[in-house]
Amino acid sequence: MIRLAITRWNKETAIPFIFVLIGLLGGAFAFTPAYFSNTNVLIGLCLLPFSFFITGSKRNNFIYICLLAFFALLALIWGVRIFYFLTLAFYFLWLFEYFAGRLNVLILFLIVFMSPFFIQVITILGFPLRLTLSEYAGALLNIVGTNVQVQGNMMIVNNAMFSVDEACMGLNMLAISMLMGVFVLAYRSKLSGTWLNLYCTSFFFIVVFILNMITNLIRIVVLVYLRIPPENPMHEFVGILCLVVYLVIPLHLISGWLIRKYGKLKHEQELQPRIHRGNRVLLCILPLVVLCVGLSIEGTRKTSNIGHANVQFGSGTPENLDDGITKVSTNELLIYVKTIPEFFTGEHTPLMCWKGSGYEFAGVTTGTVAGVTIYKGILVKDGNTLHTAWWYSNGEIETISQLDWRMRMLKGEARFCLVNVTAKDEHTLMKSIASIFTAHPIIL
Repeated sequence: MIRLAITRWNKETAIPFIFVLIGLLGGAFAFTPAYFSNTNVLIGLCLLPFSFFITGSKRNNFIYICLLAFFALLALIWGVRIFYFLTLAFYFLWLFEYFAGRLNVLILFLIVFMSPFFIQVITILGFPLRLTLSEYAGALLNIVGTNVQVQGNMMIVNNAMFSVDEACMGLNMLAISMLMGVFVLAYRSKLSGTWLNLYCTSFFFIVVFILNMITNLIRIVVLVYLRIPPENPMHEFVGILCLVVYLVIPLHLISGWLIRKYGKLKHEQELQPRIHRGNRVLLCILPLVVLCVGLSIEGTRKTSNIGHANVQFGSGTPENLDDGITKVSTNELLIYVKTIPEFFTGEHTPLMCWKGSGYEFAGVTTGTVAGVTIYKGILVKDGNTLHTAWWYSNGEIETISQLDWRMRMLKGEARFCLVNVTAKDEHTLMKSIASIFTAHPIIL
């Protein structure tokens, strides 16, 4: 009896346990601890056991194998850890379905929402969404008779200024709303013993996104209409109230309706071991691929050095800083040019960089100089004020559209750089940028 138990443990437990350890070892080589310290990643890890819901028999999921190989190849070519994160995710999903049983599709959405990829997408889209929400909130307030002037993310009511900042429409708000949706749907599935297919689950999270936008919009309108500043305790209370009324309660009702109408019962599982002769080669190759790519990412992380743009501007002397940033200083201007390695990578906008230096944005808007649309903002630190502007350029094209410059790089056009120009006052900044776009360009 003891020998039988040991044999069973060796075959049914030891092998998957070793494969999991290999994946974890690859992750340990590729990622730093800080990579998993983000709030959304930690919440997602806590939700993982709760979201596992076996819906069918064990299977050798070739879709997961193909996705694993695809992202492993991308990670190997570009040395990007986001791709290796997805490689590991599909590797562990494949292992679980091979040795335990088919999983519900909800786990795929959880992995996406907790991944660095989703965080990067929200970071890219967060600022344009804030500008759009400001515009819509201003229009609604004008409809109800409140005279509001909207300047970018700033709203002015009777000389009082309200800023639609990251607290109102930040990446945490949206990402946590999506993770909240995962929790609600997982709870409903566990309670009813049913699960939703891919189409219904996708519809649910589209509704989550729309409700998140509506919640933020209503919150902004209420705060501005009632003139509640950020330092007032009612500011946070209104935010929580809007979250509960316009997001949490609707999600609870909608998830229940979807489960009752479209929920499917899980199938009986096959209990016999799934290690067949034809799959032994695959079982040997995939863990080795995952580990080797992890080691490759680790080597890339230690030796990578982002190239610098060749920048020429007047009599200023270029200075190469870390992370591919080139600095040029003149008597009136401070210019930073950061190369963007690939079309899919983040560009680390001034909204992040200047905050890291202790500055806060008092207001951000768009403007047009010499026919070119740019972002511009006001920086404040210890009572000192700076005016800054930024756009994307490859030496020939200037744009602020994320889709535009990313599609151009994808098509093979010259790499784009983020160009950030800062001055002590707005007049000097606008005059200098007009000169840059006409007579004295920044040569890349």
